[in-house]
Amino acid sequence: MRVLLLDGYDAEDDDRRVVDEAVAVLSAGHHEVDLLAVDAFNPVMSEAERATYHGDQPVISDDVRDSAERLRAAEGLLFCYPTVAFNVPATLKGWLERVMVPGVAFVFDEQGRVRPGMRGIRRLGAITTSPHGRLTRFRARDAGKRTTARTLRLIAHKRCRTTFVSVPTPANDDGIAKIRKALSRW
Repeated sequence: MRVLLLDGYDAEDDDRRVVDEAVAVLSAGHHEVDLLAVDAFNPVMSEAERATYHGDQPVISDDVRDSAERLRAAEGLLFCYPTVAFNVPATLKGWLERVMVPGVAFVFDEQGRVRPGMRGIRRLGAITTSPHGRLTRFRARDAGKRTTARTLRLIAHKRCRTTFVSVPTPANDDGIAKIRKALSRW
């Protein structure tokens, strides 16, 4: 399976070891991993992109076009990111807003309803490091989990399976073991 792995960590972040572990486990499982670091991605949608968002060609910049092509080629999508204020980091959120546009991530039917556009995505997952415990994240209505493991599933293949792993920060050996166990099932 071809997996697009979105790396939401800064290059010097110690918790980035979860990305390295995810790549190692997926590669060991004979998956082709396409690693995309979003820290170099411009998260801000330009005025021209906003104007063309609902048009026939919403992808007008080269960085978004590259990401959209990689997304279309993928069969699995894995997000690796640090939890920031119970959400994904701003760079990853910007990537989602600029790449998950009509014609790439979803399409509209004749009645104007949203229909899945990522029908090739059969596995969807997220690995995050968080300073908060499970109960605290639940009470705060963890927006990162809702976005990466629930909402995006609605525009993927109808039998898409999801995986969500949250490990404490700093990432310890128990957290790495959780990642290995979860990704070995992919």
